[in-house]
Amino acid sequence: MTDNAGKGAEWYAFALIKRCPTLDYTRYEAALRGKLESGTVSSPVSRMNCALALSCLGSSPDLIRETLNHGIGQLGIMSWIYGLHLLNAGYEATEHTTADAVGQLLALQKDDGGWAVSGQWGDVDVTAMALQALAPNRDLPGVSDAVTGALAFLTSRQLESGGFKSYGVENAESSAQVLLALSCLGLDAADAGFAGGYERLIEGLSQFATSSGGFSHQIEGDVNELATAQVYLALSSVLAKRAGKSSVYLPDVAPGSFVPTVSGGRFPFLVLYIAVPLLAASTVALIVLRRKRERAAEAPK
Repeated sequence: MTDNAGKGAEWYAFALIKRCPTLDYTRYEAALRGKLESGTVSSPVSRMNCALALSCLGSSPDLIRETLNHGIGQLGIMSWIYGLHLLNAGYEATEHTTADAVGQLLALQKDDGGWAVSGQWGDVDVTAMALQALAPNRDLPGVSDAVTGALAFLTSRQLESGGFKSYGVENAESSAQVLLALSCLGLDAADAGFAGGYERLIEGLSQFATSSGGFSHQIEGDVNELATAQVYLALSSVLAKRAGKSSVYLPDVAPGSFVPTVSGGRFPFLVLYIAVPLLAASTVALIVLRRKRERAAEAPK
């Protein structure tokens, strides 16, 4: 995880920090902060994603604010999404308020209710990611209607398998982002209009599980690191919400509260990085089993 700081480990970090806040994150925090300070991460969106992980650790508020100021709105819709995440986390931008960022996102919503990086029509992944950022702001004007339209867009794109396509291909990441959006919104999948509720969504996602415990990008494909990471984050977010915790993107600690240990250990993270694919697969089974038990308890005697 430390070796991949700034290069995709953040998908794991959001989940692990929320689920396992007492782990030793010293080496990861130092590596991620070093990447931002050195300019190794060049994309404004990637830099804000890294800053968001630092915010979840309570690390380097000045660096986080600087990253937010130099990144928000600089690279299309995704820079508004990640900028809004940082604003939601309690950081202030010099030129943009939370209401500004929300207004920019609402203005970018397509006629079909979705959002996309480009083009006339919405994309499942980008729509779900926009909802994740808008979730804490539903009291602001226009957000509730935008969320309703976006959920209608997503439910209309759900496949018979329970999964979703992006750019014409059914894939694990799209299903993961939809699950993550629902958990950030605090909505039950069935109440939000998804056929078969969470069970159907998880069934769609389970198509991508591999024999090694990870997840593939496409059905019957090889293990894909990005797919596995996003699935793990989405499922961890669902479990965190059911446990009464806040969004995986919202810090549970105060800015600047991170205290490094004297010697940050590598071994625990190495074990976790290897074990995460297995944790993701077992989490799928856990959510399905828990939902079945809930339905059995709700059924008339």
